[in-house]
Amino acid sequence: MRWCDKNPKKQQFRDDNSVRGIVRGNERFGEYKRFDVICKNCKNIFAVEEREKLFPSKEEYFCNRTCANATGGKAKALKHHSDESARYATIAWRHHKRECLVCSENNVVAVHHFDENHDNNDPKNLVPLCPTHHMYMHSKHKYLILDKVLDYINTKYGLVV
Repeated sequence: MRWCDKNPKKQQFRDDNSVRGIVRGNERFGEYKRFDVICKNCKNIFAVEEREKLFPSKEEYFCNRTCANATGGKAKALKHHSDESARYATIAWRHHKRECLVCSENNVVAVHHFDENHDNNDPKNLVPLCPTHHMYMHSKHKYLILDKVLDYINTKYGLVV
């Protein structure tokens, strides 16, 4: 009955409960206070409002989203999806344009391991080729495109293979 819409004292009950909740929260956790903290990324000092008994509520504080991303999300993505842990195709597309280096096909492009060692995922060893030219590299017709592949590697990395 106390929460019925037709009860004229409904708002008073709501206000009393709100005040009671604030008082209990203050008794249990302390009042809100301003604390100066240091941004983990840029070392700027800034203020946060937290309850006395709960401070510090976080292990690390950041002054804005950019600083948080620099050590959090984006940094973790680079750590866990680095070239050491990524698949060879992902590594290839980070370092090479997604098109066949022989015919410039860009709809369907495969990645060829130049030294044919599939454990060597060094970007210098990964070459983007269309399926046709990829098959050329694995056939007796390799000589038809080998000069272009060697020229691409030499131009991009300054290597003579």
